[in-house]
Amino acid sequence: MKAVRTYNSQLRQSQAEATRERILAAMAELYERDGEAATVRAVAERAGVREITVYRHFPNRDELMKGLWAWLNRKHGVTVGMPETAEQLVAQIAPLFATFGAAPAHVAASLRTPEGVKVRNSLNADRSEAFLTILADIAPDLAPDERRKAAAILQLLYSAHTWISMREQWGLDDAAAAEAAGWAAEHLIADLRARGSAPIRPGEAGPADKEAQS
Repeated sequence: MKAVRTYNSQLRQSQAEATRERILAAMAELYERDGEAATVRAVAERAGVREITVYRHFPNRDELMKGLWAWLNRKHGVTVGMPETAEQLVAQIAPLFATFGAAPAHVAASLRTPEGVKVRNSLNADRSEAFLTILADIAPDLAPDERRKAAAILQLLYSAHTWISMREQWGLDDAAAAEAAGWAAEHLIADLRARGSAPIRPGEAGPADKEAQS
């Protein structure tokens, strides 16, 4: 009986995953056509399920949109996550920008559509925590407000905003944009490691810079 119960459980899980995939594929099709006007009812009809089934997998529209963007990320290969160390931050910029280049329309939508911005904003807490953790390691003597400024600029370099600006305004391809962003990140990290408690502001050199100037 245990084997039968295990089989049935695995079957139900497999069916649930297949249903979730159908829902997200339907949402992707409708969102591409209708944008924000895509309704849960329309998604259910396109997926061939009841509306309540959609809500069983995604209790509200925000959860459905989070699921959609995660699904699109997987589909387009945008799989590079948050860095955990300064070295990882620099190393991951090139593969991150390459995944952006593989799905430019999806990435642009995540930056420019109300729903895309909402989903991106829902990750702000995790994003901030990741970069503040890196700053705590490389610049432990910085005051919290100063550390936050430094984390913000490093996170911006490691983002679709920087990639799309270099692409659209300067015509840089993914590799060139990654080289520029990686170079900037390396220099900022080196400065932060040597900065001590010196504030992040123009004309405020860190200890290493002051020694070089003397």
